[in-house]
Formats: sequence, structure tokens, C-alpha cells
Amino acid sequence: MANLHRASFLVTTIVSLALTGCGDGTVHAPIEPRADPYLPQQIHVDSDTLRRDTAVGAPIVSRDPAGLLRVSVPIRSAIDRTLYVDYWIAFFDEQGHRIDRKLGPFTKTLQANTPDLIEVNSTSPRAADFQLDLRYAR
Repeated sequence: MANLHRASFLVTTIVSLALTGCGDGTVHAPIEPRADPYLPQQIHVDSDTLRRDTAVGAPIVSRDPAGLLRVSVPIRSAIDRTLYVDYWIAFFDEQGHRIDRKLGPFTKTLQANTPDLIEVNSTSPRAADFQLDLRYAR
């Protein structure tokens, strides 16, 4: 009798799965990512706290005699204490393709309320643009 109940349960399960569309040949649409409404900027911070605690000036970009892109970003701790910030930099060619890999992390010590610079040179004369990403040092 127990075998009859097991067989009945198995048949009922198979029929239920068939009726719910399992194996009916339906192809489901892929899940697409959502679009990012924000354009990337040259300088990013990873938190509102870091944004509030620092002051960042307009980047100064030039070329050295070897043709490498030289980037200087004015930055300071905007609070009454020393901050330790990690940063990464990536360089891009004229078409917007990243050159090599992102460089970093590098740690910058920002003395309280004292202007300073993050200075980085590209690794290739093909560099036409950059992106600097900042976060609190860990």
C-alpha cells in the first residue's frame, strides 16, 4: 500500500510540473542591467563622509617632455584632523578606452586644513584623459 501512495505522489508531482510550464519549451528573456543615469566624472569618492571631509580643486593636466600625461589634483582635509586617503588612477586614450590597468591603491596623508596635491603621471603617451577614485584608507 505504501508503494502505491509513493507512486501516486510521483505521478501527481510530474503532472503538476508539466501543467505549470516546466519543460514546455518557453524561453525566458534575459535579465538586463539597469542603465546608469549618471555620467562618470574624472574624480569620484566612495562615500558622502569623504566628500564632506575633503575639498578637491580642479585638476591640473599637462604633458611632460616625454609626452606623458601629468595630473595634479588639489586636495585637502576640510576638517580639523589628519585624513588618510587611498586612491586609484586610470588613464584613457582619445577613444575613451582604458590604457593598461587601474593603478593603486596609493595612500595620501592629508594634514588638517592644509592644501596638498595628488600627482600622477600616465604610463603611456597615448593617455588623453584620467579617472581618480578616492576612499578612506583601510
